[in-house]
Order: sequence, then C-alpha cells, then structure tokens
Amino acid sequence: MVSDDGDDDDARVLRAAQRGDRAAQSQLFTRYRDRVARQLLRMVGDPSAVDDLVQEVFIAAFTALPRFRGDAQLGTWLYAIATNRTRNWWDSQRRRRRREDVAAGRPSEPQDDPEADLAARQQRDHLYAALADLPDKLREAFIARAIEGMNLIDASAALGAPISTVSYRTRRAEQLLCAALGLPWRES
Repeated sequence: MVSDDGDDDDARVLRAAQRGDRAAQSQLFTRYRDRVARQLLRMVGDPSAVDDLVQEVFIAAFTALPRFRGDAQLGTWLYAIATNRTRNWWDSQRRRRRREDVAAGRPSEPQDDPEADLAARQQRDHLYAALADLPDKLREAFIARAIEGMNLIDASAALGAPISTVSYRTRRAEQLLCAALGLPWRES
C-alpha cells in the first residue's frame, strides 16, 4: 500500500535512478519487472523469449532514463519501450523463419500438420503467426486493446496515437486476424 508520501518516494527513486544510482535503478526494476514481463508474454506468446526481452527493455530504459522528462507515467513509458522491443522481436522472428525455410527448401508459408501438437497449442500458434503478419501499428493497437485490456484512452497514451486512430487500427487488426484465422468478422 502506498501512502500519501509514496508519490514523493517514487519521484525520489526516479530522480536517483536518472542520475545513475544503481540501487534506485534496482528498485525501479523490482517494481516494474513483473508488469513488463506479463506484457511481453502477452505480446510475443513465447515464454522462452520473455527474460531476454525484459532485459532489453530495462537496458534501453536505463540508457534513456536521464532523458525521461516525466511527460508520461513511468509505466506508460516502459510500455512504449516494450512495444518497440516486441516489434524488433517479431521482425527478427520473421527473418529467422524465412532463413530457415530457405535453408530447408520449404515454402515460406507454414504447413498445417494437425498431428504435430495439441489443438490448443495449434490455435495459439496460429493466432501468434497471424499477429506476426499484421503491420506493427495494427498489431500493437490490437494487443493493447484486446490482449492487454486497455481502454481507448490508456491505449492512446501508451501508443502515442489519437484515440480515433487506435480505434481504427484495432478494428482493422480484428478484420485481418479474422480473415487469417478463417473466422467471421462482425463490426460491433
């Protein structure tokens, strides 16, 4: 539970971390690590990638921390950094998949093999593959709204885009995902 002077403590820790104080940076890491890890897991769907991505997010955050002006909440700022790291991760995965497909002489489209895994894993993998094929901005809006459960105002702040843009991108992502997954799409 945070007391009234908890905000003062948060500001003090942030200022110390901005000056390079390792103990303060450690406190920020401890406060935000689990939140960032959950966000990354929902964005990439690969538990084995989360620890590395968490490290990348905090390395980037601590490198840029002296320039953090406090225009946004620290959690929102970290969300934006995590989103950028996730974008890089998806790009890297696509490049790796293409290289592996070329090396193995496989077509670049994944082949369905219903006996390869359980139905739930196949569905999840199919969803994340469809997410990977979305343009970055559509995927980020969809994840913020549908997976993270953010309202439009919070998603707008986290993604740095107007509310109407986030709403459009989310709907467009839903359309494309439904088409990719063979599901009917109804605009609500």
